[in-house]
Amino acid sequence: MMRAMAATSTTAPVTARSAGVDLLRIVGIAAVVVGHVWTDPVTRAAVYPWHVPLFFVLTGYFWTPGRPMAGEVRKRWRSLGLPYVVWFVLLFAALLAAEAATGEVAEGAFGNALYGGSAAVRPFSAFWFVSVLFLLALAYRAVERFPVAAWVLALTGLAVAYLAPEVVTAGPLGALLVPACLVFVLAGRLLRQLRSHLSMTTAAVMLALGAGLVITGLSAPLDVKAGDFGTPGVSVVTAVLISGGLLVLAEELDRRITGGSARTISELSACGIAVVLSHAAVLWVLHTPPSGGWLHLAAALVLPWAFALVALRTPASPYLLGRDGVGRR
Repeated sequence: MMRAMAATSTTAPVTARSAGVDLLRIVGIAAVVVGHVWTDPVTRAAVYPWHVPLFFVLTGYFWTPGRPMAGEVRKRWRSLGLPYVVWFVLLFAALLAAEAATGEVAEGAFGNALYGGSAAVRPFSAFWFVSVLFLLALAYRAVERFPVAAWVLALTGLAVAYLAPEVVTAGPLGALLVPACLVFVLAGRLLRQLRSHLSMTTAAVMLALGAGLVITGLSAPLDVKAGDFGTPGVSVVTAVLISGGLLVLAEELDRRITGGSARTISELSACGIAVVLSHAAVLWVLHTPPSGGWLHLAAALVLPWAFALVALRTPASPYLLGRDGVGRR
């Protein structure tokens, strides 16, 4: 059963760009920002059950089987590793400047930023996600030919997270979160294999089931950075149901998104990594409280995206956005 679920030879890689999926990525990134602006129970219930797992599921769904490890390292370094390092240097310099100017930087902030993962806070709040995604891709590449081992690793990691969350959050760069997060990549691979059987109606049912589990309280929100995978088993299933339903709906949108709209969505999606890495810096500068604020949300969305759209048209794009700029591909 697990071998069938994780097999990689039966699924062709997806090469066509999907405007609908790009739009879903934009929505997912916006949800991440919302989750950093407000920390109230309603916001947590609305976005935490799916906003981070979505990107791990997408990684599995669009996985290219058989790529050599060296090629995977190059790909992930370019798209994730290099922007991580560049934005880290920029924000670390800003933190040093703030300390020199005010002396009010929290004790341990510099060490926690360097250690990364769950230890890092503003302006590095979302850096853990990028490092985990980088390591997760390499980990899955290492085990993709051994599907049973991949599932054993994922389920063992998930069990450890439920039993001892302090263990999975203790690693540098969030490395010990990787095994548990692997379950979402494997779920994405499974969704890809089942895609021909997933209709719009099925997607609506998946979303309704996921939402129902959240609303009834049967599925607690996830906080992956904190090692909290919610209600054992149920929250993971909920995340996959919601992510899968959204993914099917997004692909169905392709036929309705054309021309200039598709190009605009593609460019906004291309800016995603810069928004993920920089939005917490805006909240840090604004001293956004846990109660949040609409102006804070607007600033954390508009400023990083506007900057990234400009950077996309410059030679700095590979360093800040992890991809060639417009007209440079």
